[in-house]
Amino acid sequence: MKRKTVKKVDAGGSGKASKGKRGSSDEPRESAYLLHSIIQGFSIPAFVIGKDHKILYWNRALEQLSKIPMSKVVGTNQQWRAFYAEPRPCMADLLVDGAADRVPKWYEGKYSKSDLLDEAFEATDFFPALGERGVWLRFTGAAIRDSRGELIGAIETLEDITDRKKAELTQREGEQQLFSVIEGSPIPTFVIGLDHKVIFWNRALEKLSRLPAEEMIGTNRHWQAFYAKERPCLSDLLVDQTLETIPEWYGGVARSKLLEDTYEAEGFFPDLGVGGRWLRFTVSPIRSSRGALVGAIETLEDITERKETEQKVIDSERTLHSIVQGFSIPAFVIGKDRKIIYWNRALEKLTNLKAKDMVGTQQQWRAFYGKERPCMADLLVDRAADKVSRWYSGKYRKSDLIEEAYEATDFFADLGKSGRWLRFTAAVIRDSRGELVGAVETLEDITEQKLAENALKKSTDRKSGKSS
Repeated sequence: MKRKTVKKVDAGGSGKASKGKRGSSDEPRESAYLLHSIIQGFSIPAFVIGKDHKILYWNRALEQLSKIPMSKVVGTNQQWRAFYAEPRPCMADLLVDGAADRVPKWYEGKYSKSDLLDEAFEATDFFPALGERGVWLRFTGAAIRDSRGELIGAIETLEDITDRKKAELTQREGEQQLFSVIEGSPIPTFVIGLDHKVIFWNRALEKLSRLPAEEMIGTNRHWQAFYAKERPCLSDLLVDQTLETIPEWYGGVARSKLLEDTYEAEGFFPDLGVGGRWLRFTVSPIRSSRGALVGAIETLEDITERKETEQKVIDSERTLHSIVQGFSIPAFVIGKDRKIIYWNRALEKLTNLKAKDMVGTQQQWRAFYGKERPCMADLLVDRAADKVSRWYSGKYRKSDLIEEAYEATDFFADLGKSGRWLRFTAAVIRDSRGELVGAVETLEDITEQKLAENALKKSTDRKSGKSS
């Protein structure tokens, strides 16, 4: 029996007899065409070279990126033209040469071995000859082997990451600017991440803490700047979101009136510097563009001099208080608002009015008069010296010893059981800048002296009457 022959029509339409299984001779051609279609369909620029470095495929995406048509380069070894100004190997060339050890020479600091593919390398580089202003490419070169494991070529894919790289560079420039601002700030500052590790430690803090940034960055030992043993800083509590525990570690912490989620406090740090330092510290969260917490920044202000000045003022006030209280002469002091600041023990005894009931009030008149009216000190803090004559007509005079002071003598019928005679002096109090801040009034009980003077006068008058 004769075997039937099957005719196959070629592309030109001529009939040919074909023996054996139908289509077997077309499979390599169809496979190559399919591979060509796949590579051409890549949205990612790509080219393929053979063992001889000649280009087998150059897809449309690469045509568009490089502005070099496939027809101009396929069959040549001029793949370098797309990326470089003069001939040099591409990543794919090194792989088909089996020269992976030469990759560092051409891509030093720019490449890494692929985590996904064997015999593949990835790299990122800037290509100034591409496009109008150059293009950043992330490219991968991978060896191609046949079914027997023989090296037959290499494929290189290229991704245009210019926009992403520009964004990264912009971000990096922004970070560098931020770093420069923090680094150059005269305010001691450090920044930690969510892992509590130090990200920034500026020069001002280096000087304050005597701990160099190189020893602190990347560690979680920022506590060493402030404490003798390990404990959380305020920034640690913020990144851990354990704000409810703040009172356990810090007294007097308050929310900032200016910034949201920001806390402020003052404290004395005995282990900082020689003799300890007073610090005012502020902690704020650092958030990502999506609002996620990524760290915290803590700024520290050395307020030791201010605190020492405040303490001197407090000590001075205590000393003044002790002096005023120790006066054997009754005295009181009022502020610009006429409110009593001091009411000494001698005045308590004279008036039977306790300091605790008088200090902070404007009721100094109660000690001397039956109804409300100004005392001499009130007229001076009101800068109403011209009104002194109205209230003390014929009883006062300007002091010979003190400027801005008046003396007077008067009888106070409401003071004591039968009234008392007082000699009183009121003087203005000014601060170091010459600003009026209050007035002091001292009072001397001269009742017995007055009674003696009156008795002498009566005696003299009687003698004068007899002799006449």
